Amino acid sequence: MKKLKKNHEQSFIDGFSNYLSRKAQESGRQVTRCSLDGQDTVYGADYIFTNHTNFLMVEFKYDKSDVKLEGKKPRRLTLCRILDDEDGWRQLSSQCHYVAWSEFLEIDNVGGRRPRFNAYYDEVCNRAVFGEDSGLIKQSPYEESRLKAGLLVRDFLSGELGTDFQSFEVYTNWLMSLEDSGDTGIELIVDHPDEDELLLMEFTSVRELKTWLDLTAFEPPKPTPKPKPRGSSGPGMR
Repeated sequence: MKKLKKNHEQSFIDGFSNYLSRKAQESGRQVTRCSLDGQDTVYGADYIFTNHTNFLMVEFKYDKSDVKLEGKKPRRLTLCRILDDEDGWRQLSSQCHYVAWSEFLEIDNVGGRRPRFNAYYDEVCNRAVFGEDSGLIKQSPYEESRLKAGLLVRDFLSGELGTDFQSFEVYTNWLMSLEDSGDTGIELIVDHPDEDELLLMEFTSVRELKTWLDLTAFEPPKPTPKPKPRGSSGPGMR
């Protein structure tokens, strides 16, 4: 069975985002996705996701082998060395900063992909990614903390994964402080949940986004009703 030859990272991201939105709708929750565009070089993530309570940032890689490309980025090595040394930042990072990749598998005689997720620190910050000369503490990724998409989405929507806005802002501001660029915050664009027209909203910080989400008076989608078993005419039928 032939594998696809090209990198389909954006298709992976779109597939996960659609899955997350579907699961959120089933549970009556609302999810907002924000691309970091070119700011991923600073923050080490491609997208921010929020259920309007908790925030999560994810660096996406199409294939597991692509995770090792992080080892070529000096900024990421600087981050990993600090996370090795400082418990507080490491714990905060492990709660809200993740990396995702997909693994090839056969599905009904057709090639497919199974997504996997792990905390960025647990998966990336080790000598297997950055080399023996990096001086990092861990030799290899911590595989026990890897998650399937279903578990990650369940924990994110329930509030067990990700972090609150205040802690997320502290973390992203800290990541920015590691740079010498002079920039002061994340710039984000999201679509307004208006049924009649497409409107794009611009924000110059995560705080602006959170304030807008709190004030926006749109209702989250109602939970998707579960289909009744065949032959059932009501809750009392067996």
